[in-house]
Amino acid sequence: MLAVDTFDGVQSVRGTLSFFGSPLKACFFVVDGLMIDTGPRSLARETIPFLQDVPIEQVALTHNHEDHVGLSSWLIRSKGVRAFIHNASVEATARRKKLPWHRRYSWGTNPPFVSHPLPVRLERDKHTFEVIPTPGHTVDHVVFFEKEKGWLFTGDLFVSTNPVQWAPDESANQFIASLQRVLELDFDTVFCGHAGIRQNGKKLISRKLGYLLELRDKAVDLSNKGYSIHQIDRILFPKKPPSTYITRGEWSSYHMVNSLLDSAGKTKNFTGNS
Repeated sequence: MLAVDTFDGVQSVRGTLSFFGSPLKACFFVVDGLMIDTGPRSLARETIPFLQDVPIEQVALTHNHEDHVGLSSWLIRSKGVRAFIHNASVEATARRKKLPWHRRYSWGTNPPFVSHPLPVRLERDKHTFEVIPTPGHTVDHVVFFEKEKGWLFTGDLFVSTNPVQWAPDESANQFIASLQRVLELDFDTVFCGHAGIRQNGKKLISRKLGYLLELRDKAVDLSNKGYSIHQIDRILFPKKPPSTYITRGEWSSYHMVNSLLDSAGKTKNFTGNS
């Protein structure tokens, strides 16, 4: 299912699919001939008919995950556009990725495509988008800031104010630093890769930062009392979402706790009480 909205000249497109009965949402945005992220390949049947009539001259990608780059190859072939991504992922986009089964099942595997390193800013006819590195979710993650409008296109930097699970390679230390960095910017509207358009975006991102810092303090306090990472995880997150079990723990609150403790200088190998 595809839902299209327009906000101040920005087309917001949200696709929804079902993952074992739970909805998964992915968004991309088109403004001033620029497409920010391209959605997952698993929604190609719904998305491509919409894109055929939309003028797109450039593609800017927040990071190299299949739910954000899935239709990049089609756009390059069909519309002759150039796709831009963080320099660290330029070579990777040209290779086929090996994905965990649940990511293949939900988002699909995107074909390889030729990409180019993102410049410091993207100049369009009506808007200028500053490219701001925001690692944490991935090492190649960036956001796009339109200063005059107070817009921030956040990819997976925001998603929600109180996340309950992460992937094993997400870095709390980098995530916290990235949130702090964007909070220095003057913006109000967030265009999120999954939550869509959110007003009071700066307040929401500030709430997410506060949540992670408070969660880290709680985890450190429990660690100092001798609890193991698994015990701390069970105390802080006694109820697990179905996706934790479906993915066999790859999406898990354990990875959040582990990374938060690591960001506070606690060793990942600490076991504490049994």
